[in-house]
Amino acid sequence: MSADYWNSSQRNQWQFTRASLLDARRKIIFLERKMIQNGLIKDYPNIVYDYNMRIYLHNLLLKLGRRLNVRQIALATAEIYLTRFLTRVSLKEINVYLLITTCLYVSCKIEECPQHIRLIISEARNIWPEYIPHDTTKLAEFEFYLIEEMDLYLFLHHPYKSLIQLKEYFELNYDKIGFKLTDEELQNSWSLINDSYITDLHLLVPPHIIAVAAIYITIVLKKNLSHTRNKNNDSNNNISSNEKQNDKDLNIDDLMNLSQKTNTESSNDTNELKQQQQQHNQEDPKTNTNELVNFDLDILDEDTIKINKFMNFLEGSHINLDEIVEAVRDIMNLYVLWNRYTEQNLKKSLQGMLLRRV
Repeated sequence: MSADYWNSSQRNQWQFTRASLLDARRKIIFLERKMIQNGLIKDYPNIVYDYNMRIYLHNLLLKLGRRLNVRQIALATAEIYLTRFLTRVSLKEINVYLLITTCLYVSCKIEECPQHIRLIISEARNIWPEYIPHDTTKLAEFEFYLIEEMDLYLFLHHPYKSLIQLKEYFELNYDKIGFKLTDEELQNSWSLINDSYITDLHLLVPPHIIAVAAIYITIVLKKNLSHTRNKNNDSNNNISSNEKQNDKDLNIDDLMNLSQKTNTESSNDTNELKQQQQQHNQEDPKTNTNELVNFDLDILDEDTIKINKFMNFLEGSHINLDEIVEAVRDIMNLYVLWNRYTEQNLKKSLQGMLLRRV
């Protein structure tokens, strides 16, 4: 295991480009067809590894993890194991419920919060009694299968660490950057990272890119979100105190609605700021820079100032902005698809496939 991401197996062995990841998934489809032709597996057209399936598997993993009180880092590791495994193995040839259980079992070992094999089998059977065998050797066999398909590369670097490091950096350099994360913004960013494991981002970009994308979504959409909610509150006054409390946090509906919009307001504010600076420089070249900044920032509201400060930090950093744009787009697209998520047909399809196996 490498102490840093840049020399780790995660980057050198398990980081794809979008083209190479697409090629890997095409190979799985080709393998499926070959196995169906040879009679090794049956064809189940409704079983597809799309976003509906990913969200369903994500929910299964969370359900089992909560029963076992597993730490978030172990859940995240298990989800990456799941995603990696499914770049090489077809859903139609495995028991996905046993796969979920095995991924969590292995990740708990790696993240130093091990669960006894009998306990994890027992809890999994309580949730999915028809799919999880009593025999613990089945899980042990699947464990070796999982590790083999991942080429023994099990140690991971997660965006959570990058998020904490960024928060600490902003606090230490607040006088210079003028930006820092509140506890609420940190929590929202953390939640976005949790959900990002449904996407392919952890196979495509470094962890710090996902952390920065989560911060960007939190602070940029929070501004639009506050305006949207103010309008809604004016028209809906009969809301309970509990609903108002929950309304403070970003949720799927908020992100889905706002993801359809561009960040035009923020871009316009930034462009307006630059135009005002250029115009002011032409009128009075001797103007002090600090006075100019204060003059312009007085025009903007607090949220826009915060966004501009963060964008200035990104512009002066060596972080790949193209990758951040990709990450933001993928996370926002996830919430659009999540809003259309339906579980019932998917659950029935998996049941039909698994219960018909001999």
